[in-house]
Amino acid sequence: MTYILRPARHSRVCTALAIGIIFSAVSAQDHAAAQTADTLAAQYKLDAMEQALQTRQHYNLYGIRFESDKAAIAPDTKPLLDDIALALNNFPDWRVRIVGHTDATGDAAQNEALSLERANSIKAALVERGIDLVRLDTAGAGQNQPVAGNDTAEGRALNRRVELVRFNDSAEARKLLMAMSKYLAEQKAISFDYDATLEVVTNDAQKLGLANSGLVTLNRPDKIRATRSGGFADIEMLFDGKTLTLFGKTANLYTQVDTTGTLDNLVDQLRDKYNRPLPAADLLLSNVYDELTPDVEDVKDLGSGVIDGVECDSIALRKKDVDLQIWIAQGDHPYPCRYVVTSKLVAGGPQYTIQIRDWRTGDQATKDDFAFENVTNAEKIEPANVKDKLDDLPENFTMGGGQ
Repeated sequence: MTYILRPARHSRVCTALAIGIIFSAVSAQDHAAAQTADTLAAQYKLDAMEQALQTRQHYNLYGIRFESDKAAIAPDTKPLLDDIALALNNFPDWRVRIVGHTDATGDAAQNEALSLERANSIKAALVERGIDLVRLDTAGAGQNQPVAGNDTAEGRALNRRVELVRFNDSAEARKLLMAMSKYLAEQKAISFDYDATLEVVTNDAQKLGLANSGLVTLNRPDKIRATRSGGFADIEMLFDGKTLTLFGKTANLYTQVDTTGTLDNLVDQLRDKYNRPLPAADLLLSNVYDELTPDVEDVKDLGSGVIDGVECDSIALRKKDVDLQIWIAQGDHPYPCRYVVTSKLVAGGPQYTIQIRDWRTGDQATKDDFAFENVTNAEKIEPANVKDKLDDLPENFTMGGGQ
């Protein structure tokens, strides 16, 4: 396991932070399970929905009924649609995502498709009520986000719901992220030092942190050297366009594999094949904007801040599984000064932070031939033995399954 962890291919934003390092998964059930869907529907009030969207930015709405296995809205529940439209008119700056949810009865893929169709039916009904289409978004979660067990009729009824999620989509934040992405792609030679921390919360609610520092030097399109030094390991990774080398300085062991391709390809190989993601991997790719923005549910411009004496713009991105925050240096060189990834899938929100310093590009970047020189007479091991021989976590940290 390493400290910057990358996601599955469909969304490359560090979802592997949710690997479950000595913590328990978030329970699928919440306080709603103590009540029935009928009770919650009867308790509904417009001002309660508005307050929830104002403060918590989401609201589980019970009472909108559909024809069985269809997306057509039952006529007697349409007054609730009037209330949603009224709330949006009362708060004209709000943007709302309508998320459909089902129980676990039937086929999962069909449930997901049906939940999206139902969300789109609600969206169409709100547009008919005069709500601007650009203020509305839809998603279908199907049976994937239950709030109760599916083993009882009451639990299944609670899971069949419509969730309203208030979201932001700041054009200015996207502009800042795009400018950073373009600037990074234009740099053929980059080097920087970094300090990184992985923070986790144990089952007994104690927050623990693992800290490390290192140096990254790269020449596009296909060369990189990255070091990481912490209390438990001193690791160096090199790629010269033909050979990938991983060198454990503490153990004085190394392994090599023949591989070719761009840095983007290397990042994928290290993550998927070797479970050795690069530090700040998301920020080293050729198109950072396209890597970070798919499936983004919320984009905020948080204003300015100062990181290590550098004035920065701060933006925040929310996805279903992770929260991201990036501080971007102001001026003509919009490089990332700090990058924070927080998991939303594991109790305690494990968090990875990397802070970048001594940013250098072009002729100012550190010069390197990216070749491995075995000056310590290190022993060569097979790639299959890397996990056992070059692990970089303390023994009291154990890996669990993905949560």
